[in-house]
Amino acid sequence: MYAIIRRYTPKTTATRQNIEDLKRRIEESFVPVVQDIRGFHSYSVLNVGNKDLFSINIFEDKEGAAESTRRAAEFVQKDPLKDQLSRPEVFEGELLVLKEAAVGVSR
Repeated sequence: MYAIIRRYTPKTTATRQNIEDLKRRIEESFVPVVQDIRGFHSYSVLNVGNKDLFSINIFEDKEGAAESTRRAAEFVQKDPLKDQLSRPEVFEGELLVLKEAAVGVSR
């Protein structure tokens, strides 16, 4: 498995409304695109105090992760916030450990 993390930093302080609008656009427009990539496992976005956004992507292989980066760049270039976000820092590599809870199992 392969993971890629992209860190986006707003050039100005993001408002809660900007973050909510971006969340909606990601869910409606980008998630379906990234889910369609061969080897897709998961996609998450973490908001760190309205200062940084981290996307966390897990794919079966490096090729899927690379394709997600290409599609993310395409999405950001078309997004209304494109001029308010810095170029992302990108961290990628082999996923060494991933443990998920079994679906439907309660403790």
